[in-house]
Amino acid sequence: MINLLYVGFIKKTHGFKGAVKIIIENTEISFIETEPLMLEINKKPVPFFIEDISRKDTEWLVKFEDIQTVEEAEEIVGLSIFIESDEDNADQFWSNNTVGFKIIDEHLGPIGIVIEHLERPGQDLLEVEYNGKNFYLPFAHGIITGHDSEKQILYSNIPDGLIEINN
Repeated sequence: MINLLYVGFIKKTHGFKGAVKIIIENTEISFIETEPLMLEINKKPVPFFIEDISRKDTEWLVKFEDIQTVEEAEEIVGLSIFIESDEDNADQFWSNNTVGFKIIDEHLGPIGIVIEHLERPGQDLLEVEYNGKNFYLPFAHGIITGHDSEKQILYSNIPDGLIEINN
């Protein structure tokens, strides 16, 4: 079974030959440069092969094989990037496709349904419907403790008082 691991997003174009700057948000991944990066287009992963790459900490400069102009590069700015992994990396599950997942907490049991995944510069948030109201749950290791993609379940360990603070 192939899993997709969230890497980051395309921040902006670079130069005039179609290169882009990528912000890496998941520094726990290992990546082979001969493998394609998967760009999320219309909620589906689309492979893009790398022609050239320059890495510096959490910012990569990437030139894709099929992107030749700045206009073509502008069309992919803002897209989420994933890599394929054939391992079951439950602790590295970072996906923007969590809308509709049920939240089940270790202590509180079933909490609610994810109605939106909000990408924020400091921390992604899940907007969760709970007892007719919505609250925000940080999408982070330690709070999201596991997942079952087939059953569309996120397992959590919600800190005491977090739900009440949001309501």
